[in-house]
Formats: sequence, structure tokens, C-alpha cells
Amino acid sequence: GRRCCTLSMKPLRHIQAHNTYALKCLFSPDSRLLATTSADHTAKVWSLPTFKQEHVFGGHQRWVWDCVFSSDSNFLVTGSSDNTARSWNLALGDTVCNFNGHH
Repeated sequence: GRRCCTLSMKPLRHIQAHNTYALKCLFSPDSRLLATTSADHTAKVWSLPTFKQEHVFGGHQRWVWDCVFSSDSNFLVTGSSDNTARSWNLALGDTVCNFNGHH
């Protein structure tokens, strides 16, 4: 017969990342950062393992659905349903470039 096992998982840490829907969580390639995106029009970056909030990236006019780190973990690109993508310099905490008209 078939055997079934029960897997019980418990979170190691709980953070209040956003005040509304969190849409994506992503670890950086170097595993030192965690990015979260949200319906609150922001993306946030957290340092690991402390989960200290390092950056709040605003500027999008609608939900921020997606994000991706650069391969060296120095930049973050966010994508929003406002048809923009933004590139952020994580060392400076500032916008590098705005891309308009993305779908």
C-alpha cells in the first residue's frame, strides 16, 4: 500500500513586512538579503539573518508584483502594474533607471 507522511513546518521568523498583501518574497543570490513586494506600491529589502529593514522603495503608482536581484546582489529591479519597472542601487538606496511602458 501507499504510505503517507505528515510534514509539519513552523516559521523560524515572522515579520510584518507590509500593511497589505505581500505579493513576492525573493532571496538575493548571495543569501544576505530578502526582497518583498506588495499591493502597497512598495518593495522592501531586509538584511539576513536579522531581518532588519534596509530599504523601502516607493515610486510605483500601483501594486509591485515582481522583483529580481542582479547576479552580484547589488541591484534590484521591480515591476509594477503601473506599467513601469525600476532599477534600484542597493548600496545607495536610490533609483538607477525607470522603464516606462512595460507590460
